[in-house]
Amino acid sequence: MKLIWIGAFVLVFASAATLISHRQSERLIEECWAGATNVLPEAKLVELQRSVPAYATRAFGLLPEPFQQRLAAKTWQPIELMILRSLVVWHLTPALVIPFFVGFLEGSWSRSNQKTLIKMHSPMRFSMALAILGFSPVLALLWIAAPRALSATVLVFVLGTVAIFGTRNLIFNAPTQF
Repeated sequence: MKLIWIGAFVLVFASAATLISHRQSERLIEECWAGATNVLPEAKLVELQRSVPAYATRAFGLLPEPFQQRLAAKTWQPIELMILRSLVVWHLTPALVIPFFVGFLEGSWSRSNQKTLIKMHSPMRFSMALAILGFSPVLALLWIAAPRALSATVLVFVLGTVAIFGTRNLIFNAPTQF
Protein backbone atom coordinates (compact mmCIF):
# COMPACT_ATOMS: atom_id res chain seq x y z
CA MET A 1 0.00 0.00 0.00
CA LYS A 2 2.90 2.34 0.75
CA LEU A 3 4.20 1.86 -2.77
CA ILE A 4 0.86 2.94 -4.21
CA TRP A 5 0.91 6.14 -2.15
CA ILE A 6 4.52 6.82 -3.12
CA GLY A 7 3.63 6.26 -6.77
CA ALA A 8 0.64 8.60 -6.52
CA PHE A 9 2.71 11.43 -5.09
CA VAL A 10 5.51 10.85 -7.63
CA LEU A 11 2.83 11.17 -10.32
CA VAL A 12 1.64 14.47 -8.78
CA PHE A 13 5.18 15.87 -8.70
CA ALA A 14 5.87 14.64 -12.25
CA SER A 15 2.69 16.36 -13.43
CA ALA A 16 3.74 19.60 -11.76
CA ALA A 17 7.21 19.38 -13.29
CA THR A 18 5.72 18.75 -16.73
CA LEU A 19 3.40 21.71 -16.29
CA ILE A 20 6.32 23.98 -15.43
CA SER A 21 8.57 22.76 -18.24
CA HIS A 22 6.06 22.85 -21.12
CA ARG A 23 5.47 26.59 -21.35
CA GLN A 24 1.80 26.19 -22.30
CA SER A 25 0.52 27.62 -19.05
CA GLU A 26 -0.97 30.75 -20.61
CA ARG A 27 -3.20 28.67 -22.90
CA LEU A 28 -4.12 26.39 -19.98
CA ILE A 29 -5.01 29.40 -17.81
CA GLU A 30 -7.38 30.69 -20.50
CA GLU A 31 -8.99 27.26 -20.89
CA CYS A 32 -9.28 26.90 -17.10
CA TRP A 33 -11.02 30.28 -16.87
CA ALA A 34 -13.39 29.24 -19.64
CA GLY A 35 -14.11 25.96 -17.86
CA ALA A 36 -14.64 27.70 -14.54
CA THR A 37 -17.39 29.88 -16.03
CA ASN A 38 -19.49 26.73 -16.43
CA VAL A 39 -19.33 25.73 -12.78
CA LEU A 40 -18.85 28.95 -10.77
CA PRO A 41 -21.05 32.05 -10.59
CA GLU A 42 -19.84 35.35 -12.04
CA ALA A 43 -19.25 36.92 -8.61
CA LYS A 44 -16.85 34.12 -7.65
CA LEU A 45 -15.00 34.47 -10.95
CA VAL A 46 -14.45 38.19 -10.39
CA GLU A 47 -13.19 37.42 -6.90
CA LEU A 48 -10.83 34.76 -8.28
CA GLN A 49 -9.48 37.15 -10.94
CA ARG A 50 -8.42 39.53 -8.16
CA SER A 51 -7.09 36.92 -5.76
CA VAL A 52 -5.04 34.63 -8.05
CA PRO A 53 -2.28 37.20 -8.80
CA ALA A 54 -2.21 38.20 -5.11
CA TYR A 55 -1.74 34.59 -4.02
CA ALA A 56 1.00 34.08 -6.62
CA THR A 57 2.79 37.20 -5.43
CA ARG A 58 2.55 35.98 -1.86
CA ALA A 59 3.83 32.51 -2.81
CA PHE A 60 6.89 34.04 -4.48
CA GLY A 61 7.29 36.52 -1.62
CA LEU A 62 7.89 33.64 0.78
CA LEU A 63 11.00 32.56 -1.14
CA PRO A 64 14.44 34.08 -0.52
CA GLU A 65 15.41 36.93 -2.88
CA PRO A 66 17.82 34.98 -5.16
CA PHE A 67 15.23 32.25 -5.73
CA GLN A 68 12.51 34.82 -6.43
CA GLN A 69 14.45 36.31 -9.33
CA ARG A 70 15.38 32.95 -10.88
CA LEU A 71 12.05 31.20 -10.43
CA ALA A 72 9.65 34.05 -11.12
CA ALA A 73 10.40 34.24 -14.82
CA LYS A 74 9.98 30.51 -15.43
CA THR A 75 7.25 29.51 -13.02
CA TRP A 76 4.96 32.53 -12.62
CA GLN A 77 2.23 31.31 -14.99
CA PRO A 78 2.31 27.65 -13.87
CA ILE A 79 2.01 28.79 -10.24
CA GLU A 80 -0.92 31.03 -11.16
CA LEU A 81 -2.57 28.11 -12.97
CA MET A 82 -2.15 25.78 -9.99
CA ILE A 83 -3.46 28.47 -7.62
CA LEU A 84 -6.47 29.05 -9.88
CA ARG A 85 -7.23 25.34 -10.01
CA SER A 86 -6.76 25.05 -6.23
CA LEU A 87 -9.26 27.84 -5.67
CA VAL A 88 -11.72 26.23 -8.09
CA VAL A 89 -11.45 22.95 -6.14
CA TRP A 90 -11.95 24.90 -2.91
CA HIS A 91 -15.14 26.48 -4.25
CA LEU A 92 -16.39 23.13 -5.61
CA THR A 93 -15.98 21.36 -2.25
CA PRO A 94 -19.64 21.85 -1.22
CA ALA A 95 -20.71 20.13 -4.45
CA LEU A 96 -18.48 17.19 -3.53
CA VAL A 97 -20.11 16.76 -0.11
CA ILE A 98 -23.35 15.64 -1.77
CA PRO A 99 -21.86 12.42 -3.27
CA PHE A 100 -20.40 11.49 0.11
CA PHE A 101 -23.84 11.87 1.66
CA VAL A 102 -25.43 9.82 -1.13
CA GLY A 103 -22.86 7.08 -0.64
CA PHE A 104 -23.48 7.10 3.09
CA LEU A 105 -27.24 6.75 2.57
CA GLU A 106 -26.84 3.98 -0.01
CA GLY A 107 -24.38 2.08 2.20
CA SER A 108 -26.64 2.39 5.23
CA TRP A 109 -29.66 1.26 3.24
CA SER A 110 -27.76 -1.71 1.75
CA ARG A 111 -26.48 -2.75 5.15
CA SER A 112 -29.88 -2.52 6.83
CA ASN A 113 -31.61 -4.49 4.04
CA GLN A 114 -29.32 -7.49 4.11
CA LYS A 115 -31.12 -10.79 4.47
CA THR A 116 -28.40 -12.12 6.74
CA LEU A 117 -25.76 -10.15 8.52
CA ILE A 118 -22.19 -10.60 7.46
CA LYS A 119 -20.86 -13.16 9.89
CA MET A 120 -17.26 -12.61 8.94
CA HIS A 121 -15.96 -9.11 8.42
CA SER A 122 -13.83 -8.64 5.28
CA PRO A 123 -10.87 -6.46 6.26
CA MET A 124 -9.65 -6.40 2.67
CA ARG A 125 -12.86 -4.85 1.32
CA PHE A 126 -12.96 -2.38 4.19
CA SER A 127 -9.34 -1.32 3.64
CA MET A 128 -9.94 -1.01 -0.12
CA ALA A 129 -12.86 1.32 0.58
CA LEU A 130 -10.64 3.40 2.86
CA ALA A 131 -7.93 3.51 0.19
CA ILE A 132 -10.41 4.62 -2.46
CA LEU A 133 -11.62 7.46 -0.25
CA GLY A 134 -8.02 8.32 0.60
CA PHE A 135 -7.18 8.75 -3.08
CA SER A 136 -9.85 11.44 -3.55
CA PRO A 137 -7.48 14.25 -2.52
CA VAL A 138 -4.75 12.74 -4.70
CA LEU A 139 -7.12 12.89 -7.68
CA ALA A 140 -7.80 16.55 -6.90
CA LEU A 141 -4.04 17.22 -6.70
CA LEU A 142 -3.55 15.48 -10.04
CA TRP A 143 -6.17 17.78 -11.57
CA ILE A 144 -4.47 20.82 -10.04
CA ALA A 145 -1.06 19.86 -11.45
CA ALA A 146 -2.27 18.40 -14.75
CA PRO A 147 -0.34 19.65 -17.79
CA ARG A 148 -3.54 19.30 -19.84
CA ALA A 149 -6.77 21.23 -19.93
CA LEU A 150 -9.42 19.25 -18.05
CA SER A 151 -12.74 20.82 -17.19
CA ALA A 152 -13.93 21.20 -13.63
CA THR A 153 -17.07 19.28 -14.58
CA VAL A 154 -14.95 16.18 -15.24
CA LEU A 155 -13.29 16.66 -11.84
CA VAL A 156 -16.64 16.84 -10.05
CA PHE A 157 -17.93 13.79 -11.95
CA VAL A 158 -14.85 11.66 -11.22
CA LEU A 159 -14.55 12.70 -7.56
CA GLY A 160 -18.31 12.30 -7.08
CA THR A 161 -18.25 8.77 -8.49
CA VAL A 162 -15.28 7.83 -6.31
CA ALA A 163 -17.00 9.36 -3.28
CA ILE A 164 -20.29 7.53 -3.81
CA PHE A 165 -18.76 4.09 -4.34
CA GLY A 166 -16.04 4.52 -1.72
CA THR A 167 -18.42 5.70 1.01
CA ARG A 168 -20.98 3.04 0.14
CA ASN A 169 -18.39 0.27 0.35
CA LEU A 170 -16.95 1.71 3.54
CA ILE A 171 -20.35 1.66 5.27
CA PHE A 172 -21.39 -1.69 3.83
CA ASN A 173 -18.16 -3.50 4.75
CA ALA A 174 -17.61 -1.84 8.12
CA PRO A 175 -16.93 -4.20 11.03
CA THR A 176 -19.74 -2.64 13.05
CA GLN A 177 -22.79 -0.72 11.99
CA PHE A 178 -22.45 3.07 12.23
